[in-house]
Amino acid sequence: MIMTFFILLITAVIAFVFIPKLNKNKETKTIVIFSIFLMLGAALNVAVLLRFKIPSPIDLITFIFSPIKDLFISLTK
Repeated sequence: MIMTFFILLITAVIAFVFIPKLNKNKETKTIVIFSIFLMLGAALNVAVLLRFKIPSPIDLITFIFSPIKDLFISLTK
């Protein structure tokens, strides 16, 4: 529980350091993208800390490209 608090605290510090600089330069799109990635990173860190099973991105890539691989193999026979 304390580690979760520290992750959220570090996330808040990062946001308070970078968002005012971006806001000063009127970079609204960058703030939105930065916030999305920061929240995603914080959520993944908390999930790893709480030992949730997080699927590997390679599973999705394999799922997408294995039919394409099978098609190429069948075409070359």
